[in-house]
Amino acid sequence: MLQINEKDNKLFDMIVKFKMVPYDMTKKIYGSPWTTYNRIRKLTSRNYLQKVNHYIITLGEAGIAYLEEVRGITFEPLVKMTAEEVIWRWQKVYEIGSREYILPHFISCWDFKRETRNDSTEMSDKNKILCVARGYGIYRISKEAGQKTISEYFTDIKEATTFGVEKFVVLCESKEKVEEFLATEEKIQNIAAKEINVLGFTQAGLKILDTIIGIPDYKEKILNSLPVETQSIIRNAHGDFETEDRIIHIGAGDIAAKRRLQALKAVTDKTIEIVTLKGLEDRYKGLEAKITALELSEFLKAVGYKDGENR
Repeated sequence: MLQINEKDNKLFDMIVKFKMVPYDMTKKIYGSPWTTYNRIRKLTSRNYLQKVNHYIITLGEAGIAYLEEVRGITFEPLVKMTAEEVIWRWQKVYEIGSREYILPHFISCWDFKRETRNDSTEMSDKNKILCVARGYGIYRISKEAGQKTISEYFTDIKEATTFGVEKFVVLCESKEKVEEFLATEEKIQNIAAKEINVLGFTQAGLKILDTIIGIPDYKEKILNSLPVETQSIIRNAHGDFETEDRIIHIGAGDIAAKRRLQALKAVTDKTIEIVTLKGLEDRYKGLEAKITALELSEFLKAVGYKDGENR
């Protein structure tokens, strides 16, 4: 009988989280290519694992039974896992969820939708949410998306709010899609979301995403890095900072905050100050406010962001 060891369980946990994993990822668990090859071959031959294609693996029948009987974990494999559109979506989910800052907080779209099931309602299978991490729903708009598809993202966001997700990060694969998303948002009223951070799907955008999800007190860290007296500052119900004469919003291109602050400006004499990143100033276009735009390097240093091996 094959003995399942700690590294095997670590691999199984990753498969449970992502439904499938790339073969290359297994090398991070087992070490050398030869050790990895031998162990994966042995687990596959005993049906603990199965190949989806030549570079993706998932749990086999023996692996699913082991998890349920020994560890009390129920695993639901993806339906039609070899289908091109399923693999395409899985790749997008894995690309986001496997990031070091995201992984500890990550729930895949499949598991989140399963959690929403009850007798009366569940999230639509058509909802394009990729995952939920620390309460944020994460979406990604491809550079091929048309206007109809972009409009559907707002429908998806609205639906997600009915299942308790009130904050979002939207990653756009091109500047044109950022502009189209912002233009579409301008035409829509009463978006229930508390936060919608619109970022480019770039290395910079992904590091900002890491910060939003993985460094929950990043706004306080940014505030403490600014040349302001923080002793007299309080945090209001919306997560902004206030003094006797100022409201300070620290955000990463949060377009929901723009509407909230516009409404607030109509009923307060306080000066509104925005602290964001260079390149995201247009998210606050039309808002009467003083805007301070930080360089990405300045922002990441202030929040204590560390890349891979430096973490």
